[in-house]
Amino acid sequence: MALSPMMQHYLQTKEKLKDCIVFYRLGDFYEMFFDDAIKASSLLDLTLTGRDCGLEERAPMCGIPFHAADAYIAKLVSLGEKVAICEQLTPAGKELVKRDVVKIVTAGTVTNNELIDEKCNNFLGSIFIDDKKVAFAWADITTGEFSVRSFIGDKSISELLDTLVRINPAEIISNDKASELFKDAPLVVHGVLPKFCAFTESEYNFNNAENTLKKQFNVLNLNVFGLENSDECVCAAGALVSYLKETQKHTLCNINKIKFENPDNLMMLDVNAIRNLELVKTLRDGKRFGSLLWLLDKTKTSMGARKLQNYVLSPLGDAEKINYRLDGVESLYKNTLIRQGLSNMLSAVKDIGRITGKVSNGNLQPKDCVALRKSLEILPNIKFQLLGIESQFINDISDRLNDFSSVVDLLNRAIEDEPPATMKDGGYIKDGYNSELDELRSLGKNSKTCIAEIENREREKTGIRTLRIGYNRVFGYFIEVTNSFKDKVPFEYQRRQTLANAERYVTDELKELETKILSSDERALLLETSIFNDIKDILRSLIVELQTTADAIADLDVLLSLSIVARDNNYVRPKIVDENSKLNIVDGRHPVVETLSKQRFIPNDCLLDNDENRMMILTGPNMAGKSTYMRQVALITLMAHIGSFVPAKSAEIPLTDKIFTRIGASDNLISDQSTFMVEMSEMATILNNATDKSLLILDEIGRGTSTFDGLSIAWAVVEHITKNIKAKTMFATHYHELTELEGTLGGVKNYKVTVKDLQGSIVFLRKIMRGGTNRSFGIEVACLAGVEKSVTDNAKKILKKLEKSDIARHVDIDDKNVDNKVIEISECERIIKDIDVNNLSPMQAFNILLDLNEKLKG
Repeated sequence: MALSPMMQHYLQTKEKLKDCIVFYRLGDFYEMFFDDAIKASSLLDLTLTGRDCGLEERAPMCGIPFHAADAYIAKLVSLGEKVAICEQLTPAGKELVKRDVVKIVTAGTVTNNELIDEKCNNFLGSIFIDDKKVAFAWADITTGEFSVRSFIGDKSISELLDTLVRINPAEIISNDKASELFKDAPLVVHGVLPKFCAFTESEYNFNNAENTLKKQFNVLNLNVFGLENSDECVCAAGALVSYLKETQKHTLCNINKIKFENPDNLMMLDVNAIRNLELVKTLRDGKRFGSLLWLLDKTKTSMGARKLQNYVLSPLGDAEKINYRLDGVESLYKNTLIRQGLSNMLSAVKDIGRITGKVSNGNLQPKDCVALRKSLEILPNIKFQLLGIESQFINDISDRLNDFSSVVDLLNRAIEDEPPATMKDGGYIKDGYNSELDELRSLGKNSKTCIAEIENREREKTGIRTLRIGYNRVFGYFIEVTNSFKDKVPFEYQRRQTLANAERYVTDELKELETKILSSDERALLLETSIFNDIKDILRSLIVELQTTADAIADLDVLLSLSIVARDNNYVRPKIVDENSKLNIVDGRHPVVETLSKQRFIPNDCLLDNDENRMMILTGPNMAGKSTYMRQVALITLMAHIGSFVPAKSAEIPLTDKIFTRIGASDNLISDQSTFMVEMSEMATILNNATDKSLLILDEIGRGTSTFDGLSIAWAVVEHITKNIKAKTMFATHYHELTELEGTLGGVKNYKVTVKDLQGSIVFLRKIMRGGTNRSFGIEVACLAGVEKSVTDNAKKILKKLEKSDIARHVDIDDKNVDNKVIEISECERIIKDIDVNNLSPMQAFNILLDLNEKLKG
């Protein structure tokens, strides 16, 4: 038996889309066949059936209702699958229904807002690697944002990985070389980054990519975007556009410009800094709650929330641009009435950016038009609120808020305020907008009266009191008569359908009325669709203006959010100084810890410069607050670079090119890396990339190996940073021997976290002071943590023995006589304790020293 024409077409379609699950539209269902059906039934928990298709065995088959497809597509995409939508393009009839693929849905090309996080961008990434040239392009099809960056030199791959973690693309395509290079990369293997998918190699060819971009942007050359000297960027960006065109099957109207990202204008953050400083999610559970982004996010719009995340992960590296933002924050910080007014207005603004994306992507709904209209009609009031504010940033935002009064008027006249959920039955265009539509609707409404009149007339004429006129989609309008009255049916009635207890008839008059009614409904529905398409065309012509306005609203929302956080938490404006100046924070606080802590936060100062205070050696017990203190300095520095006020009494922040962190211990056993190997790998990265303009936060370097190995490494790291890199550095350690470096190694200063020892227990004072400490209070911390008292008491005894053994080793005593010598040393300690220092003459002191010296030598 030969394959049916429908199945032949399915197999032809599937052959072109081997990497996709094909949703093949059959009536009211999307069906899947063969291997797709087997896979989808398992992933989506669907019943697997079969279909006769002309083969020896039935084809495996499963399906879903077309109106519920979004939820199933979302699940498949979240599992890493691609879904091709093959739609019916002609109505079902006697001839073969025409079908074709109208869209391919992948993780990076989802356009349904319900399937993606409204507060995060959904980026598709494209990577091109050739020799030592590397480029990364990324775009969000739901907003039209499109950027590209180049990486040159020996550090290009590591810088690329840092950028990938920062951008966090949902999907990555690449040329063959990049795909092969990164297939076993730890960040990919462990799921931090998605798997690289090799895209058509020819699309990465420079000439092809250049032509693709020129056509997309309708330009003769790419100089306007700064791409004239970056062939690798053209290759990555051109391939990305080609992929979008291949998957979306329509014109990409909102992809109308590309931003070239210059790393010289940014403070760079590596993977570890983003993670350890908990910028967008916490280390403990990976949640947004408790991160810096969570704290700063008081935005009122989804556009602002996405923009704020971009601010946090891409701090500025230019003092003029930082102060440009700070001026904007300060102007709102100082004006409570304007701040409150803007907050109320922005709360009513919907996601103009993603609504504009729907205009471009062809999935705009009437409800989106209502949301857009309500948002745009607020703009004049927002512009009025911004009048008179002395901030260039605020003034520029106001200028970017375009006038959409004509669009607001159009949408107000045309679209129902509460349109139906779907467009299939019409009813979303207002009465009075189009006279022809009104006439057709009137005919449909009046038909009900006509039907009622005919029904009453026929009852009277025939004497059949149960006669009624009904309608269904199969038989149209009909007169129904129960069997008990069949003998009264007039001769002119034409039988249409026989039921168990009734007969259905039709008359010429009823058929004529049916034609008028059905044609009016159908014509009205077609006219509504045409009117809505005209409205979409008008909106499509305004995409650039809508994008500009959406971006302005996002910037304003971020400035407002930062000003609210600053006012609520008593932050101050930082003073941005040049990279050679000191970092001087007075009464600094950790922004997140002070918000979440139930105890009063103890503020602390910090002074780091390029001279005698380049490195801070920080000692003190665990749990005393060393990590919190170091992180707060890094966060204050970062907050200043994004244009935010900071938690301090005052702050002078020098321009910083990079923040590096080495905090905590973690294994990477999957790739055979122990805690110590991870620590050393991260340390190597820092030493190879830090400059004298960087800020280094180093915690417990060398603790993953033996004491003397670790101390030696930590000592050498301190010397290397101080002598060669000369970066501003905070170095927390339990190797108290490192405190000896102050005075012998230029630029090193000792600091300690103060604690109070109360009869074997300790109180953390959380205050940072000059000087070092020679105790870590580990046993006392164990007591506070609830370790069994018998264990901690035994630990104290063992500690005393070890300390005495350590004294014995330092005075070069033979191991066989340790116990005797320890007794003598203990006697020396008793003599020292009994000395009344305040009443001791120089001669008495000299004699005591001679006596002690003799005892120790003995």
